[in-house]
Amino acid sequence: MLETLSRNDYTRPEGAPSFHVKLLGIPEIHINHEPARVRGEAARRVLAFLLLASPHVVPNHRLIEAAWEDGEPESATEQIRKIISRLRRDLPNGRNLISTEAGGYRIPSGAVHIDLKTWRDSNERARILMRGGHRHAAMETLSDGLALWRGPALEGLNGHPFAAETVALHEERHAALEAWCRLASKELGPSEVIARLRREITRYPLQERLWEMLIRELSSSGRSLEALEECVRLSKALADSLGVSPSSRIRSLQLGLERSVRGAPPMPQPGPHRAVPKESHVPRTKRKAPGAVPPWIIDLLRGQEPNPAYVSDRSWNILHGNQALFRWFPWLAKENANLMRWVLTDPAARSCLHDWEDHAAVFLGMLERTLRAMPEDASLRSLKAELTRHPQRPRIGKGEIVEVDSREGHHFTFDLPHVTPEPVNVVSHVLRSHGNDGLDVVILTPPRNTLPGGSFG
Repeated sequence: MLETLSRNDYTRPEGAPSFHVKLLGIPEIHINHEPARVRGEAARRVLAFLLLASPHVVPNHRLIEAAWEDGEPESATEQIRKIISRLRRDLPNGRNLISTEAGGYRIPSGAVHIDLKTWRDSNERARILMRGGHRHAAMETLSDGLALWRGPALEGLNGHPFAAETVALHEERHAALEAWCRLASKELGPSEVIARLRREITRYPLQERLWEMLIRELSSSGRSLEALEECVRLSKALADSLGVSPSSRIRSLQLGLERSVRGAPPMPQPGPHRAVPKESHVPRTKRKAPGAVPPWIIDLLRGQEPNPAYVSDRSWNILHGNQALFRWFPWLAKENANLMRWVLTDPAARSCLHDWEDHAAVFLGMLERTLRAMPEDASLRSLKAELTRHPQRPRIGKGEIVEVDSREGHHFTFDLPHVTPEPVNVVSHVLRSHGNDGLDVVILTPPRNTLPGGSFG
């Protein structure tokens, strides 16, 4: 995202003020152990984004995105220059702290002590220790890193581009926690892991991956009844807060536990610490037909991580998705999932998609347009008939529809509390492959990302 420089790191002059920054929670900046005073919300957001990106250059347009959540002023570039000047005046040693670079600004490495850098350094040390077989030291290093988190990362910094960074940081945290659990289960015993996971769920009650780790740990420890109770608790939490059901992966776990408790042979499940191929951790949708998606398109979807991506047919059946898609939208992991049906009929869509009525009007227009081109498509005819009886149908677009060929370049805002506490803004990119007529590849990226449009292959 940001240009990496080969310039030497900053060396703090003797007697210069010390800056300590915390971003893994509510952002805090301390200068010589006293809270820093930053005037103005735009300046606070600009400084936070420069710190988040340190030591890389932040282009002016990215600072403009960070400064104004609800629309930039006409003089945005000039306003950014004024904000930087004010920060340099207000912060001790500010002129050396924020350097001007070609097309932007940066805070050099070493100018500040940032918990985010400490966090990432601890993760890298843990990976080195694990490769060397030092499991206990790796576990303690991961534990020290996880202790840096005081709450949701960048809490209170809403809107793009902070939301995209928040999602990435929480993905990092989940990966570190999973690694800690694998190590701690052998080094400390299951009870310590179970206690830690229960505390995590108290802090993040809608993150399904935490529940899955807890359920698996309880099951592998012979506490199947407790594991089943956690399945029920998760179902209630998701239903009460989001109006959705657990993913097919959790439902499969629950079915295996129920069989085990009744005395029947349990369903084969990957153990909590067995080496399972990465792709198997994600629920799959059933393909429309064998070989419907070429392997190179599947590789393309995988390469878009951490951005969600999927391939659908022209009737909006989800044929394949990458891991990020199903982390964001677990309800699309159901067999025979259909995007059009989900948007227009599923309560989960209305609860997580901002401005749902406006988007529904566009999707309904796409449905009408496709039915004119494919009048014999039984599934689309059935969906249209269902919509005439659906209780939400009179509210879609206030009775008006908008006809477009695709959602190329359209903006969406989602509430995904099971992934991140902040709303997520994305733009959809629709790619159509020469030689694979009938397949649409859709990639969701943060705004301002560019992809080759129209077609590929």
